[in-house]
Amino acid sequence: MSRALTFLVAVGLSMLMSSRSSAQVVQFQVPAGAPMQGPPARDTTQKKGTARVLGRVTAADSGQPLRKAQVRVFSQELRENRSTSTDTDGKYELKELPAGRYQVTVSKGSFVSLSYGQSRPFEAGKPLQIADGQIVEKVDFALPRGAIITGHVVDEFGEAIADVRVTPMRYQFVQGRRQLNAAGRVSTTNDIGEYRIFGLAPGQYFISASTQTNIMAGMMDATSDDRSGYAPSYYPGTPNVAEAQRITVGLGQALSDINLALTPTHLARISGTAVDADGKPMGGAVVVVMLRSGASISSTSGTQVKPDGTFTLSNLAPGDYMLQAITPSALTDMSGWASGQVTVAGEDITGIQLTGMRSTTGTGRVLVNPDAAKSLPPSSIRLMATSAHPEENLMAGLGGLTVKDDYTFEMKARPGLALIRPMSLPPGWSLKSVKQRGSDVTDTGIEFRPNEEVSGIEVELTNQATEVSGAVTNSRSEPVKDYTVVVFSRDRERWGYMSRFFQTGRPDQDGRYKVKALPAGNYYAVALDYVEPGEATDPEFLDRVKDRAVSFSLNDGETKTIDLKISSSASH
Repeated sequence: MSRALTFLVAVGLSMLMSSRSSAQVVQFQVPAGAPMQGPPARDTTQKKGTARVLGRVTAADSGQPLRKAQVRVFSQELRENRSTSTDTDGKYELKELPAGRYQVTVSKGSFVSLSYGQSRPFEAGKPLQIADGQIVEKVDFALPRGAIITGHVVDEFGEAIADVRVTPMRYQFVQGRRQLNAAGRVSTTNDIGEYRIFGLAPGQYFISASTQTNIMAGMMDATSDDRSGYAPSYYPGTPNVAEAQRITVGLGQALSDINLALTPTHLARISGTAVDADGKPMGGAVVVVMLRSGASISSTSGTQVKPDGTFTLSNLAPGDYMLQAITPSALTDMSGWASGQVTVAGEDITGIQLTGMRSTTGTGRVLVNPDAAKSLPPSSIRLMATSAHPEENLMAGLGGLTVKDDYTFEMKARPGLALIRPMSLPPGWSLKSVKQRGSDVTDTGIEFRPNEEVSGIEVELTNQATEVSGAVTNSRSEPVKDYTVVVFSRDRERWGYMSRFFQTGRPDQDGRYKVKALPAGNYYAVALDYVEPGEATDPEFLDRVKDRAVSFSLNDGETKTIDLKISSSASH
C-alpha cells in the first residue's frame, strides 16, 4: 500500500472511529510526486553490525554545542534506520551498524536541518561508506540558524484573523515538472492574527494563507446559509500565485511585517452520494476532501456518509479537490474505496456520485534462483501494484501483499493500468522483471479490468544486482569531491514516471559515487557540479546534458567502473 493511500485510509478510519460530537480534523501535506515509501524500517532479523559513527553537533554561528539534536542514519539498501540524540557536549555515537552506505541527517528546533556532505540549501547529502568494524569519527555538523518570517493576517477590513494556517512554499521539481510545493514548517495565527515561521533554509519562498474554519465546517452537517469566507491567498494578498510576491531570506535572517490580507470569496457546498460497486449506499463511510495545490494536497476534512448514501460538504473555497469515500474494508478490499475529483468555482455543486469499483484479483508467483532462495524467505517479500499514471498516484491505491510460503501471491487491485513493484526486499535483492503470460510488462504495466481476473503474473527477483561506480576529476585531472552523477537510459522512452532506468549518485567521503540495481541496458552518465533536487527527472534537463555524457552498456549483474569529468550544470 502506498504511503499516500496509508495516509488517506488512516485519516478516514480515524474519522470513522470518532463520534460526530468530537469529530477530529487531520491535516497533512504530501508532495504528489514525492516517493511513496519513507525511509526503511530497521530489519531486526539481521545480525548486529560492528561499525560505529561518532561526531559532534554545534551551532554554526557560535560554535556552542547543541544538546538533544536528533541524529539519524539510514541505508535504503540495508533497510537500516537508527537515531540518537546529542549529549550536553553536543556529542553523539551510533553503534552496531552493519557495513554499507548511509545517509546521515541532523535536526534541532529552529536550526536548519543538514545532511552529511550537504553544501547548499535543499541539496542532497553525500553517502557515508562504512566497513565492518570501522570506527568513523568526526562526522561533525555545524547547524546554521534557520530564517524567520513573521507577520499578521487580516481580513478585508484590516481586522486580525485567528487560526489561519500560513505555509511557506517554493517551486520544486516533482515528477519532472516544476511545481509550487510546501517547503517548511506551517504556522497558525494567534488571537491577534500573528504568525511565526521558523527554521527556514535560505532561499526564495511564497507565503500562503488559508482559513481553518472552512475545514472545520466540512466535518459538520451543513445547515448554515452563510456562504461568506476566504480563498487561499498568497502574500501580499492575492488568490492568484502569478500575482504573488516572492520572499527571499538569507541564512538566519529574520523578516518581519510580512502581512497578508485574505481575499473574500463565496464558499460552496458539495453534495452527492457514495455507493459501492453493487450500487448499494456506503452508509457509515467517511468522505475525505482534500484541496490539491500544485504538487501538494492539504486542508484535509471530511464528513460521514448517511445510511442512504448521501453526504454533504460545506464551506469550500474555490479550488481543485479530491474526494475519497472510505470504509473500514478499504484496508483489505479496494471495493471499499470510491474516489472523484471536482473543481469548485464559488457555486454549489450537487449530484456528485462516488462509485466504488469492484476489486480485480491478480494471481501469480515470485521467481527466485533456487540456490539463492534461502536468503529470500517469502515472508520478507512484499509486492504492490501502483498506478502507471502519475496524475493518479494519490488516487490509485492498488494495495500491497505478502507473498505466500510457496512463493505464490494473490492481490486485490482496483481497475487500471498498474506497475508491479516490490515494496520490501532483503538487502542485495532487486526486481529483475515482471511478466504476464510470457510478455514483459515490467515497465509498461498490467491492465487490471473490472470483473476480470489477471493471472499468470511472474515477478522475477535477483541478487545479482548491477553496480556502476567511479571517481570524478576536473579539466586538470584533479579529484573532485562535490558533485552529482546522473545515470539515465539512452532510450528517451524510458525517461518517464517511475522509471527504473535512472539514478543519481553523490560521492562518499573518498570522493567516489556508486549506483546499484539498474536494469541491463544502454546508458548515459554525466557528472555535474550541482543538480537541483528532482531536476534530473525533467526530460528537458536530460536532453540538455546528454551531449556531455559518457555512453556505456550494462549487462545483467555486471559491475562497471565509469570515471567521469566534471561539467558545470550551467553549461549548454
